[in-house]
Amino acid sequence: MLKLTIVTPSKRLLVDVPVDEVFAPAELGEVNLLAGHAPLLTTLTTGVLKYKKQGDTKLTQVVISWGFCEVVNDKVNILAETAEKEEEIDKERARLAYQEAQKRLSDAGLGGSELEKAQRKLARAEVRMNLNH
Repeated sequence: MLKLTIVTPSKRLLVDVPVDEVFAPAELGEVNLLAGHAPLLTTLTTGVLKYKKQGDTKLTQVVISWGFCEVVNDKVNILAETAEKEEEIDKERARLAYQEAQKRLSDAGLGGSELEKAQRKLARAEVRMNLNH
């Protein structure tokens, strides 16, 4: 058994929830975490984090954007810029955010951190729109 914690700068989504398995969208590809996993520290990309609560058969999905994943002593700590459960996602709002981010990216003169911020917003909106309910 693992204990999963997901936090953002503005909220604690989960704290020490017993889970059997976690799939995290790591920067270099999805990682599958099970009990007994070796210590790990990796960056996360915008995507869908999935976990199976202890004893459940269904995976729960959480949309996260950039962050870190730490695994130590059967504890998985996710520190993400944003994290939203399936039921918190407004598909229409995500569609509008996607269109706005596309428009922003097409504007001339974006550079450095502004460009990166617009790219992250676009990626987050796309994942939110495509999440299976």
